[in-house]
Amino acid sequence: MIVFLSIDFDADSAERLYYSDKPVKLSKALFSIRKGIYRVLELLDMFDIKTTFFTPGWVIENYPDLVKEIMQRGHELGMHGYMHEKLDELPVEEERKIHEKAVQIIRSFQGFVAGFRKPYWELSPSTLEIISSLGISYDSSLCSDDEPYLLNIKDRILVELPIYDILDDWLLFEIQYRSSEEVFKIWRYEFDSALEMNLDYFPLIVHPACIGRASRIRMLRELIVYMIRRGASFLPGKTIAEKVLKRARNESRIQ
Repeated sequence: MIVFLSIDFDADSAERLYYSDKPVKLSKALFSIRKGIYRVLELLDMFDIKTTFFTPGWVIENYPDLVKEIMQRGHELGMHGYMHEKLDELPVEEERKIHEKAVQIIRSFQGFVAGFRKPYWELSPSTLEIISSLGISYDSSLCSDDEPYLLNIKDRILVELPIYDILDDWLLFEIQYRSSEEVFKIWRYEFDSALEMNLDYFPLIVHPACIGRASRIRMLRELIVYMIRRGASFLPGKTIAEKVLKRARNESRIQ
């Protein structure tokens, strides 16, 4: 079982864009850069897990030292908008400019951009076409399957690493206000069910502003231990997507 334990490192991008007049909302977001991101990085180091941090371009520009530390620890940067925009509310050309800007920023830091994830759990009808035209090789935004699959976007192949909302910490903690004990039980049950169904892939999404709280990071540590004991391995999105594409080529599903 490959676990895609990905990080959405939004910092305070969305709050600066949409809620700049809301001090409490802003303070919750700032927790991610004061404490949350460090606790996440330390936890990943503890288990030698390398993964993908989907990071808005604005966050890279405003917290370059933090982003460099993420990269120095061996993690991948993925696209996540410029300021965590609501893509489905934007005109097509404005959306394209946002993606172009985000790609340029990440390439200047990392040298490449492979992956993308939607901000705010929604795409526009044009998003996948735009990102594939910019050279993105995998997306992690859709829910059509519980294992990776291929999308053909105007004769460009895009690997989809699917996700599901119940496997996103923000929904359970910040919207449903579940306890860490409850979330542990939910995610453990989901993981065990995936194993029972002989699935090869299990996605989890966490946000430093959310998962970085004391009880929640402890819960995630305990869950990682549980997963490892049951044979899980952890990989970044780019590596998973490359494996999916290689397998598809070996099976002659694509040229």
